[in-house]
Amino acid sequence: MEESRRLLEFRNISKNFPGVKAIDDVSMSFFEGEIVALLGENGAGKSTLMKILSGAYIRDGGDIILDEEILPHVYSPSDARKFGIAIIYQELSLISELTVMENIYLTHEPKSFPNVIDFKKMNQMARNQLDKLGANVDPQKNVKELPLSEKQMVEIAKALAVDCKVIVMDEPTTSLTWEDSAKLFDIIRKLKKQKITVIYISHRLDEIFQICDRAIVMRDGVVVGEKRIKECSQDEIIELMCGKVLQADLKPQKASMQIVRKEKILEAEHFSDGKFINDINLSIYKGEILGIGGLIGSKRTELFRMICGIDPKQQGILKIKDRVVSIRNAEDAIKNGLGYLSENRKEDGLSLGLSVEENIVQSNYQPVNRYGIVSWEKVEKISNDFIKTLNIKGNSSTKVINLSGGNQQKVSISKWLHAECDILIFDEPTKGIDVNSKAEIHQLIRDFVKNEGKAAVVISSDINELLAVSDRLLIMSKGKIVGEFFDGEIEETSVLKCVTTKGI
Repeated sequence: MEESRRLLEFRNISKNFPGVKAIDDVSMSFFEGEIVALLGENGAGKSTLMKILSGAYIRDGGDIILDEEILPHVYSPSDARKFGIAIIYQELSLISELTVMENIYLTHEPKSFPNVIDFKKMNQMARNQLDKLGANVDPQKNVKELPLSEKQMVEIAKALAVDCKVIVMDEPTTSLTWEDSAKLFDIIRKLKKQKITVIYISHRLDEIFQICDRAIVMRDGVVVGEKRIKECSQDEIIELMCGKVLQADLKPQKASMQIVRKEKILEAEHFSDGKFINDINLSIYKGEILGIGGLIGSKRTELFRMICGIDPKQQGILKIKDRVVSIRNAEDAIKNGLGYLSENRKEDGLSLGLSVEENIVQSNYQPVNRYGIVSWEKVEKISNDFIKTLNIKGNSSTKVINLSGGNQQKVSISKWLHAECDILIFDEPTKGIDVNSKAEIHQLIRDFVKNEGKAAVVISSDINELLAVSDRLLIMSKGKIVGEFFDGEIEETSVLKCVTTKGI
């Protein structure tokens, strides 16, 4: 790509948190109409740098130059929007009690008279923004009523509703299906034609090589390299991110072991919620990783939340190891050896104000003696083992709220691996996880199932993840199972064909 004029520049930016140098003398430039990937492992400093740009954090030193003007040292997120900077955070920033349209046009609502909001016009404007994304979301619906995937689409519509010069997308496809991700890529290409600069943060390297012009790689708070996408390979990017070549046995690979399906560990019979899920029957076998795919609205998450007792069912019989069980809540599920790793870690998966070690042992307080006294020495040892195994950047006493999104996800996974369940349901397990850690988590899931003779369900919007880990794959659409693939049948073309022809 021929470089146009420099639109945005960071000069010698630094940022410190207690005990952590998050950003260390970072300089980088972005050009008008350029799509730039900002890459790095979890905790590399990418999101922190973008929060400085958005006005959410105050930098300790350095300058930010936008359109040849130095921005004030201190400015607010609302100031950033006025400068023409829009950002979609990895963790959504929507207000649950407001409607979709009120979130999209928050602070810049259309007015019919001074101080009088024109709700009819706002509804139409919001509908237009959502239509551009191909999102079938009611603008007048409360955000709290939406599934996470639709909330993500609203977040994107909110960012695009601003007349911006720079738009930052921090893991924007983590809650989107393949089809919706493709729609987003089309929108990003349109932004490029409009000379809008897009800074794209993602751990999905296939996305980077589809849409980006250039990649800037960070590690431990500093810039370690820059590559033209057309002039490099994924392995070169991975080596910059990790500081080493990714081991061959950790690279994404198709699950190839033929499973002998003799012993059912879980059976769900005639499950219905009376609304969207009707008469679902499925079985999970000992030693099996069952993948679950489908488009937005397929009700994948809703089905398994119902099986785990998190959401109520209208009817259905659940058997675990040939025994009919009654599961009404998460506690009942754990007692029956069933664990659920939520895709929404902040609301359902973690206690953000507690430490890493307190979160990890929440689901299984082994270190409590018969007098009810916790052995914190044992708790620390357990958490340190997981910190080492999952390469969590922090220590056992670090508050989870101070970790990056990817490291929070690793703590959530550690919590459920520690629960000692026989069946674990992983809902988007590698959401916001870097490429090295993603491969390690896939291996942890395989080891959990193969080495201990248990079973796992992996619900994912990432087709490469489903191909990598699934021994059997179910495709869902509108509350029904519309496709099933066994072992050697699981390949990208046939799976995508099933999704696109039956999943609409």
